[in-house]
Amino acid sequence: MATIKSYTDLEQSKKLAKILPLESADMCIGNYVGKSGKVDGTNVHYYPKGESFGAPQIIEAWSLAALLNVLPNNKNISTNLSKGGYRISTLEYTNNWFVDYEDETNGLNNCVTSADNPIDACVAMIEKLHELNLL
Repeated sequence: MATIKSYTDLEQSKKLAKILPLESADMCIGNYVGKSGKVDGTNVHYYPKGESFGAPQIIEAWSLAALLNVLPNNKNISTNLSKGGYRISTLEYTNNWFVDYEDETNGLNNCVTSADNPIDACVAMIEKLHELNLL
């Protein structure tokens, strides 16, 4: 199984910053390398939102907890999705994490995403829900 990520990476953070409210992020990415002041991914540092520590550029990042908070009906985490909502799970034999989403309010919308870690699976679900105008 791959190493589990703690936060969205630079590319994911850039995509999510276009989709999600920036106040939903709970972390930031900074880069302390060189004088260019650009976050280019060569020496990325994560820190809690609101604490820049002198980083030249700040890009919002999301932890798993923050990603779960932006998924619709996040209070309905259970194996019974009869009311709609999402479920995040892993299958031991596949080493993949899955996010299932069901919404029965305007017909049945069922989406499933998977990845080798929960951050990537949640980001994929958020992107899919955004494309379907369900966020």
